[in-house]
Formats: sequence, C-alpha cells, structure tokens
Amino acid sequence: MSNSLTDLLVIVVSHNHLPVLKTCLASLFSIRWNVSFEVLVIENTGRDGTREWVRACYPQVHTLQNQSPQGFAANVNHGITAFADSRYVLLINPDCECLPGLLDQLVEFMDDNSNVGIAGPMLLNVDGSVQPSCRRFSTPGVLLHRALHLDVLGGWFASLHRYLMNDFDHRSIRDVDWVTGALLIVRRASIAAVGLMDDRYFLYSEDQDWCCRMWHAGWRVCYLPQARARHLHMREGMKKPWRRAGRYQLVSAFRMFHKFGWRLDRNDHGKTHEP
Repeated sequence: MSNSLTDLLVIVVSHNHLPVLKTCLASLFSIRWNVSFEVLVIENTGRDGTREWVRACYPQVHTLQNQSPQGFAANVNHGITAFADSRYVLLINPDCECLPGLLDQLVEFMDDNSNVGIAGPMLLNVDGSVQPSCRRFSTPGVLLHRALHLDVLGGWFASLHRYLMNDFDHRSIRDVDWVTGALLIVRRASIAAVGLMDDRYFLYSEDQDWCCRMWHAGWRVCYLPQARARHLHMREGMKKPWRRAGRYQLVSAFRMFHKFGWRLDRNDHGKTHEP
C-alpha cells in the first residue's frame, strides 16, 4: 500500500466464491466514488483460482492466500492488521454488489458522527425487496427458532419478527443492536478501543459479538438506509442447519451466549462474562 492514508480498506474474504466475487469487484470499480479506497481479497481455500484471476483482472487489488482455511474473523483480523493505512475498514461479502453512493454515504456518515463505531447499509434482495440487515440481539429462543424453522409456532414467530426488526420500516437512520458483517464499515479508532473481531468464532456471530462490544465500550452502532447494496444472501447455515455451516452457526451462538450471558444488552457498561 502507499504511505498516504486512504479513506477505506475494503476487505473481501472469498471461500470458493469466484463467480460472485467477479460481480462484487466489478461493482466496486465501475462506480465513480468520491472517497479513496484500496481493496484486499483474502483467498481462504486456494482451490478455485481466485487469486490468479484477481491478479490478472484487477492488478490494483491486494491479495492474500491462506495455506489452510481460516475462520471469517481470523481472516478479517489479518487484513485489518496487515494493511493499516486507512481511516475506516469496510467488510463486504463476495456475494454483495455495490450500488451508487454506497461508499460515499458510509464514509460521510462516519465522518459526521464521531461516536459511531460501526454502521451498516440497507441490503436489498435480488428482487429489490429490503433484506433484514440490522437486528436486535439474539436470544436462545430466536436461535432455536431459526435453526429448526419453527415459523409455524405463533409465539416464536413474533419473537423472530422482533429479532429481524420487522416492526421497523428500514427507511430511516437509527441506532441498532447490531448490523450484519455481510457489509459494514468500522472506524479504526473504535477497533483500537474495542479490539479486533473475536477469532474464536470460526463462522457466524462474530459480527454480533463485535457490535455488542462496541456498545459496551460506548460506541454507537447505526443503520444507514441511504447507503445501499444488493446481497445474494446465501445463508448456508440456516438453509442446511445440520450440515457444517449450520453447526458452525449453532456453536458460535452458544459461544456468544456463554461469553455475554443469555441476554445480550447494549447498556452493560463494559461488563462481559469471558469464558
């Protein structure tokens, strides 16, 4: 990287995601942005030729390739620490497509709100409908509901609607418990204060954990609907709860509850229960 401080380090972790990564990078580099950014693609498997393709098609993009697969948080942490010359870090999944204004709106919002540690944009499904990307903290009931697809049970169904913030129109800026790590911006100063992602999570819950720690340390977490992106939203864990991705989601959630207690809260004043 150059010695000058860029606005954004954009980190994309690819795990055999080359087909969708092509659309993600095309959207990043086809839009004219007002902010400066550099992109890092971390190839987590080395099996689908991602690094070779990126080097051939986007030589300006930095690449790292793991010798063996690492968890999402470990990959993100590696990128944050290896490439430190930016004011903010943007995490974006390879199945996301940037829409005009996304980067500019996120950076402008963070610049104007110095007490915000993390912010997330509006995510849209491929049909243009709003995808729930800001949420209330999980509960054990919500975890069980989502894992077992218990939508037919009325009381459980109401709790899931609350978790997904379906009582909110998703059209206005607001403080939220957490935003999904599929696409978020984080302030370097808040990382310095709170710490990196907890790499004891291999997959899932690391984003919710990070946002909870932000709140405990006095940083706000916000949802910014003016900034928008499309998200393919594969949701491997909940589509196939008893396969590997689903098991990761369950294990990570229980780790998070063990760490923070069975009821996560914004206003815990820094008190957590470390394992």
